[in-house]
Amino acid sequence: MHQKKFYVTTPIYYANGLPHIWHANSSFIADLYARRYRLMWYEVKFCTWVDENGQKMVEKAESEWKDVKTFLDEIAAWSVEIRKELQISYTDFIRTTSEDHAQFVQKMLNKVHDQSESESDEAKKDIYVWSYEWLYCTWCEAFKNERDLNADWLCPDHLTKPEKVSETNLFFNLKKYSDLFEKLWAENPTFVEPETRFNEVKAFVKSGLENFSISRENKHNWIGIPLPWDPEQVTYVWFDALFNYITVCYRNGENGKFWDNDTYILHILWKDIVKFHATYWPAMLEATDNRLPDKEFVTWYLTVDGQKMSKSLGNVVDPIEVSRDYDRDALVFYLLNDVPLGSDWDFSWERFNWTWEKMLIGWWGNLVNRVSNLWKKYWIIEWKFDQNRWNAFKEWLSDFSLLSIIEGKWDNEKIEKAYLENANTKAFVEDWYRLVQVANEYISKAEPWKKYKEEATQQEALDDLSFLLWVIKQLGLVSAPLLIDGFAHLQNILGNAEIQAIDTSKNWKSDFKSIFDAKIYSVNLEPEIMYQRKEQA
Repeated sequence: MHQKKFYVTTPIYYANGLPHIWHANSSFIADLYARRYRLMWYEVKFCTWVDENGQKMVEKAESEWKDVKTFLDEIAAWSVEIRKELQISYTDFIRTTSEDHAQFVQKMLNKVHDQSESESDEAKKDIYVWSYEWLYCTWCEAFKNERDLNADWLCPDHLTKPEKVSETNLFFNLKKYSDLFEKLWAENPTFVEPETRFNEVKAFVKSGLENFSISRENKHNWIGIPLPWDPEQVTYVWFDALFNYITVCYRNGENGKFWDNDTYILHILWKDIVKFHATYWPAMLEATDNRLPDKEFVTWYLTVDGQKMSKSLGNVVDPIEVSRDYDRDALVFYLLNDVPLGSDWDFSWERFNWTWEKMLIGWWGNLVNRVSNLWKKYWIIEWKFDQNRWNAFKEWLSDFSLLSIIEGKWDNEKIEKAYLENANTKAFVEDWYRLVQVANEYISKAEPWKKYKEEATQQEALDDLSFLLWVIKQLGLVSAPLLIDGFAHLQNILGNAEIQAIDTSKNWKSDFKSIFDAKIYSVNLEPEIMYQRKEQA
């Protein structure tokens, strides 16, 4: 059987500071997709990075009285350690200062340069030189029109005053590719998710495309990639950073393996960079004879308890501290349960604690702990599906996608269409939790501990628990890419060698499907606490 390929990327994070909760959220989403597709027996490439070229990194290093290389090396090292601590299962980490990336960008530059040199019609050239005076926001790494600013003439994202820039640079002829977008949208009507963000992209394109600079004069003490034919100019942010997505596909002898027509390619983005990814990037790819990605998912902006996240306010949410104080699962579950992809969102500590205490510990953790202790007490040695009990279980529920997935045989296409293709991560978490709640209601109503006391109903009690063991096995398997700490505990609890061998962080074919489909199977139960409250940790 031919193994399919899946390539997922995080945003290209700026190297002007340590990663925070925004980085964690987008990385968790990418990680969930990578782990899910590995279980579906795809060969997965999962890349994350830091964007080190540009003016803001130089300014940040100077503000800390460090030379630029030392500053960038420190940020890169911290970025790697933070991703490891958060158990982000990436396969590749790349820095835009890497030599192979510089070589690839210069190769792409030469492509558009050669095309333009051979084209006599100025309107059909991919690139051209232009002198201009424009407003520029260093923190956005973007030029601004007056219509882009707020009423106080500030950048609305950073509340800083753009500087006036006057230079002669190389420009990319985006207007040449105006027809590309109508064709792209017709062929891929869900190219950007959610729809609200896609509508913003469409409005931006229809308002009139403007060509954009792909170089800056090399007089700003920038670190950057020189133009191959003009070392007095360095490559400007987007033509540099975005090709990172392809550079990494040529490492380790892969020779573009994951940027080919046989790979499903997904970008996870922040909403402030969707314009560049959904317009600049497709045009750049078209100009350099590279394929386009399949999908772009857009995440949100963050406030904390109704206030903008700020170090001066002391309300910055550190994902490492939260994971250490509570659990990685607590943070991931809260982030993906509470907010639809693409919505701006407020981090509420009250809501976070409720989600952790009531939903994960109170319903899922206690369900597993409660039932596994009964299993051990009554010497349950197998999970066993029972159609009559399943029918009774379903009486609490209306039909929905995850319910049919749980009761049937594992179906990649079904879970893709229901939850993955349209970024319905919130819907998946909500549906999974509904099943957890019903499992709790089922055991409370069945009362196997009471039945076991009577000889006449002892077997019924054992059958109830064997059936609940099957339900918990199913719920654990479908949530394995999401609740990875809880699943590790469940692997120990069940003591089943095939389940213990499942590893969502690696590319290899496990027995996931056969274990998921199994209606009866042996276990060697060893109860342990799945989650502990903060004060007990």
